[in-house]
Amino acid sequence: MMRYSTEMKESVIKKVLMGGKPKHEIATEAGIARSTLNYWLKNYKQNGSIKLNTQEKRPQDWTTEERIKALMKTGAMTEEEQSAWCRKNGVFVHHLKQWEKELLSLAKSKGSKGKSSETSSLKRKISALEKELNRKEKALAETAALLTLKKKANSIWGEPGDD
Repeated sequence: MMRYSTEMKESVIKKVLMGGKPKHEIATEAGIARSTLNYWLKNYKQNGSIKLNTQEKRPQDWTTEERIKALMKTGAMTEEEQSAWCRKNGVFVHHLKQWEKELLSLAKSKGSKGKSSETSSLKRKISALEKELNRKEKALAETAALLTLKKKANSIWGEPGDD
């Protein structure tokens, strides 16, 4: 949802009230929908002023900082006090519980990020060691095969220098 500044709303409404241009032209120039302009005008006519930001903040519009402050304020309250606080601030108790879960999971994920980088570096180290071990095992197997072939050749043709 797009939020417009009060100053912008005021200037658009003043242009409409001056009557120099049709509403649809003013809306197009301002880059807003006609329905938005009509809504602003309706509110202006009802309230007699341009206080168009009267819509209360929805729970999903709260910032993380505001949520933490709300949880800190309501943490030690009884259920009744929490309910009263929530009614006053336009949220429900289940929003507080949801915010708490989100913040706890966020804290856990941030705490595990340090561990995950350590884990990934250990995994890389293990992978490098496994590759080195595999290379050495192949070299050892090749050396063993060559020794076996040398022994068989010697047993068939004899030792060099036996002539």
